[in-house]
Amino acid sequence: MTEPSAPPPSPPTFAVERIVPTAVRVLTDPQGFFAAMPREGGYEEPGFFALAMLVADAAVFALFALLHFHLVAMISALILIPIFGAIGVLIGSAVLMFVSRALGGDATYESSFRITAHVTVLTPLSALASVIPYLPLVVQAYAFYMTIVAVIAVHKVPEQKAWKVLGAAAAVLLLLGAWSTFTARRMAPRLHELNRRLEQNARELDKAGQNFQQQIDKAMQQMDEASKQRPAE
Repeated sequence: MTEPSAPPPSPPTFAVERIVPTAVRVLTDPQGFFAAMPREGGYEEPGFFALAMLVADAAVFALFALLHFHLVAMISALILIPIFGAIGVLIGSAVLMFVSRALGGDATYESSFRITAHVTVLTPLSALASVIPYLPLVVQAYAFYMTIVAVIAVHKVPEQKAWKVLGAAAAVLLLLGAWSTFTARRMAPRLHELNRRLEQNARELDKAGQNFQQQIDKAMQQMDEASKQRPAE
């Protein structure tokens, strides 16, 4: 008599209570996390984690918009940031897969997706850091560090090659980001002054237009009165 076979194990689900511990571990020990992270296991767990981080990111921007009484911007942030963030994760996973393969790594789309999804843990921190100039660049630098550590641990990219190629690319992008931030901050007072002058000119033009309209109305009224006072032929 044969023993009844055990039912197949159900696929693991990602519980909500695991989001915070996972985020803390990714932030504090990315090397250990990605070294222990399985390359396979489905898209549900990393996808749910990425969605939670993108929603948190949207909530931060929505809060900033609400503090400035920008209701339209608040609603747009809550809707658009998760949508475009999810698209970015999908595209970024494909890019990471091709880059890892080009560097000699053993990459699949699923393993790349799992890396990219967990790196989104930094998106809410980047939103919070946006209130302090140049601080988002520090968060971005840590994101590059996480990604390089992940492709070494998960995709088995040679460590020296990963740091040389990806590190150089990250350095260039960070320098461009720093230059863009510096330029934007330098131009901000000029743009503010230009906007003030444009508003002033607009008010002056509006006032001149009103005066001109009053002069026309006055002239038309005088002509009408003169025509009434003219004796009939």
